[in-house]
Amino acid sequence: MFSEVRQAILPLALRKITRRGDLERAGLLIESLAKHWRDTKPFELLIVAPAGDTHLLRTSLPRFSKINVSVRPESDFFPLFSTFYLMTGWYRQQVVKLAVPVMLGFGGYLTLDSDVCCVGDFDATTFVQDRRGLSRWEPKRHHEWWRNVTEIVGTAYDAKGHGLSVTPNLLHGKLAEQALDYMRADWRGATTSLLSWKIRRPTKVPWTEYSLYTSVAELRGNLFDYHVEWNICYGADVHLFSEQSCVWGADDFERLVKMPYGNDPGGKFIIVQSHARIPLERVREYCLSFAG
Repeated sequence: MFSEVRQAILPLALRKITRRGDLERAGLLIESLAKHWRDTKPFELLIVAPAGDTHLLRTSLPRFSKINVSVRPESDFFPLFSTFYLMTGWYRQQVVKLAVPVMLGFGGYLTLDSDVCCVGDFDATTFVQDRRGLSRWEPKRHHEWWRNVTEIVGTAYDAKGHGLSVTPNLLHGKLAEQALDYMRADWRGATTSLLSWKIRRPTKVPWTEYSLYTSVAELRGNLFDYHVEWNICYGADVHLFSEQSCVWGADDFERLVKMPYGNDPGGKFIIVQSHARIPLERVREYCLSFAG
């Protein structure tokens, strides 16, 4: 069960054309975490990157005493000839979010991307209620992968159901391990099995890390042993994520920056979409404007 949340994982591959932008966004995420982390012990952020990116990340990311950042190459966790490297970047990052925390024995942990920013104060127990996690949920009807994953897991699709939503979110290592163990039920390892499903469904999204995690836990009957029910999370006083303060495009940004500094963003994390092409300094000013 959840006792505390003081660890996060960030898969990060620096795109060749815009690698400086990716690097700066990761730096802003770290800066925002340092502003809002309110615990006596440091927050632990693990960045997992292709081997060719690790030196630049280690030498260029900002450092704060409240945030312990470690950068490790994918090869620390996936052998050179692993089928992991046959996956495209998006699927590799999903596997990292499930597999690496299991290998390192994480309990409750946050999943992050480089276009995520922290905008609200939190500590190790903010997202824990009665030893269960206050995670981010979504109606399953919103994404086709919820229907697709039922073929893999062997469950029935429920259009009225809800599952754990996309990054940023809160997971637990025990349920991540359970999902991976389920996928390695035959002679193949979990990564090979997941790759085979993608090959068989080249035009679809057959699985995501959150749909696998949710669906296997539903099948095993222990999802709500670890996570607070979706209907309670929707109405809770604490929200991990705020849709209302996210920036998906330039129009969103021009509207949101007119709001008074220090207002309640509605959640502890937001997304500022990198494809919106907003200058990073303006993104930084917006994200750090929320009062602690």
